[in-house]
Amino acid sequence: MNSNLKNILIVFDAAGYATVSMQTVIELAVRSQTGIQALYIEDSNLLNAVELPFTREVSLHTAEISSIDSALIMQKLRADAESIKKQIEKIAVTRSVSLSFSYTRGQKTQIIKNRREEVNMVLIPAVYSTAGRKQQHHLKHVVAMVYDEQNPSCEKALSIALSQAAKNSSQLFVIVDSQHSKQHVEQLISQQNGHAVCQIADFSGVDEVLLLLQEYSPGLLVLTEDSRLIDNEQVLQQLINSLESDILLVR
Repeated sequence: MNSNLKNILIVFDAAGYATVSMQTVIELAVRSQTGIQALYIEDSNLLNAVELPFTREVSLHTAEISSIDSALIMQKLRADAESIKKQIEKIAVTRSVSLSFSYTRGQKTQIIKNRREEVNMVLIPAVYSTAGRKQQHHLKHVVAMVYDEQNPSCEKALSIALSQAAKNSSQLFVIVDSQHSKQHVEQLISQQNGHAVCQIADFSGVDEVLLLLQEYSPGLLVLTEDSRLIDNEQVLQQLINSLESDILLVR
């Protein structure tokens, strides 16, 4: 492992993950010769809601309503974290990747924002609405990237996106903010003997970009950590909640 390089952070929480997300972060660590920091986040908003006297749990199978035991919720979260820890440790050992695992409590996007300077990449596993959709994650053969030419990390992010697409025989879809950026990206990709579909969108708001991403339904979305698109934490949260895609933030 190259000790001069910062690690890659992958975050987990009660929303779960797809196994391919673990495999992606392991592959990125192997390629960049660095280690992984795995972090399980106990969502403070969830725990605060559980403590409210009027909060109730509704069974998906029987529609039965019952009170929520906050202590039991905490036990479930810790058991979930231990299960994830064992699974990612098993994969990391087989690939000789250095791994640390820790827990914290807070709000996901805020924790990611506070940790970004400590690492060179952050992988946020896809959040799926159903277990069935999560099981289909490996069938999503599109890697998407938002290319912001004003950001110096964009060429590194583009190279990673291109490599991930080639490795998984996936289509690369790049969203740019101008015709000039489109031509620049197409030139960079051709120099690496790659191919991508490029489309221009307005970066001043998330709506147009989000519609394009939902249309292509990528398995992996690559962004620079300082992208204009995610200046607002609420936008990053919107991407996490609505895309059902792994999100890779590149520094």
